[in-house]
Amino acid sequence: MIRSFLYLPLFVLAGFVPACADNIAFNGFETGTGDWSFDASGQAGDGNGNITQTASGAGPLGLTAFDGSYYATVQANTDGYSTGFANGGSSFFGFDSSTPAYPGSAFSQDISVYINVNTPAPTDPSTPAFWIDDSPSSTSPSDAGSGGLGYGGEHNFQLSYTGSSVLVNVDGGTQIATLTTSGWYTFQMIYAMGPTDTSLATTTLNILDSDNNLMGTALTFDDSNGDPLESQYLAGPGYVWIAAWQNGFSDDYLGIDDVRADTVASTPEPAGQAAICVGFVLLGCFVRARRQRGQIGA
Repeated sequence: MIRSFLYLPLFVLAGFVPACADNIAFNGFETGTGDWSFDASGQAGDGNGNITQTASGAGPLGLTAFDGSYYATVQANTDGYSTGFANGGSSFFGFDSSTPAYPGSAFSQDISVYINVNTPAPTDPSTPAFWIDDSPSSTSPSDAGSGGLGYGGEHNFQLSYTGSSVLVNVDGGTQIATLTTSGWYTFQMIYAMGPTDTSLATTTLNILDSDNNLMGTALTFDDSNGDPLESQYLAGPGYVWIAAWQNGFSDDYLGIDDVRADTVASTPEPAGQAAICVGFVLLGCFVRARRQRGQIGA
């Protein structure tokens, strides 16, 4: 689905640094593939894609793991998203059978993906090669039919390849980054409540390189899909998945690592929602936290 929404690119770092995060869930692919699955994402053709625990330096991509000794190789499920587009599978951070409670503070959902900027453009270069799509969980009555997934907070990074660079847009809107160096990039979404119970929850979308430099960011309001997500209904982690992957792009392979969810221990007191800049996590804490092992198999 393509969503329309109001978002504010954040180009100035506010005078706020949240405290270090506590880990909610972590899958570094060190002991297996964890809960990453093609069976639970609810898309056509599930079960035909593949994810493989891959030793650093091995596999069809031959990548050095982002963290530890292993990463995961995802093989696309041809036409598993829709005709012409593959499904790359999903993770529910270990909560696929329940709706986790709001963890008491803003929280992040992250995935690290290897981006080879020299990968040839897909068959249709005017369309993104693939999406990285996230949603939180929700306790809203309107989301009961979706199993407690907060589709009002569903947003995505859309990656377009030119053959020498990768352009990243948010929800099909304004471009927030141009990646010109191949390497591991962390795609992070931070979910936060607004100033009142009925205020829209917000999502801050960040892209960080392997040295934790912030490459792009945007603040969004969680009113996607015609389903506004009020702050009082924001629950815990939902899912991350790879969607709208053009059939055949990158020979149907992508490398992923460190699929995780963490709390952000403090948030600013905003005058309004546009002041909520919870996405600027203290990078030293981010480095330390990403190496912790959480409840999903490391």
